[in-house]
Amino acid sequence: MQGGHTMKTILGMLLASSLLAGQFISAPAHADDNEDACGAVLCLAGLMNGGSGGSDCSQYEANYFSIVKYHHGHFDLSGTSSARGDFLSQCKSVGGDQKSSVNSKYGGVEKGP
Repeated sequence: MQGGHTMKTILGMLLASSLLAGQFISAPAHADDNEDACGAVLCLAGLMNGGSGGSDCSQYEANYFSIVKYHHGHFDLSGTSSARGDFLSQCKSVGGDQKSSVNSKYGGVEKGP
């Protein structure tokens, strides 16, 4: 994973672009935030809005899409979506609506974009 400086750069870029698009209301970071979950939310929200975090986002996206559930040997869409939603909920500083939007779009996708 990239260092804290890169995460701050990603967060700054995505929050700035999202604020311009009216998608986020900036919230202070919480001490119990999972940095990987927050990175995934912000990178995937940026992707939904036509942006790209480039290589800085690749690890956060990979972490999200590595969460895959199977049922009887087959991809479990609802189980995967639920587990990914639980992962995103570990980021307390991003609103539930944004996390829900990201998970609605990507939660049941077997492989990342």
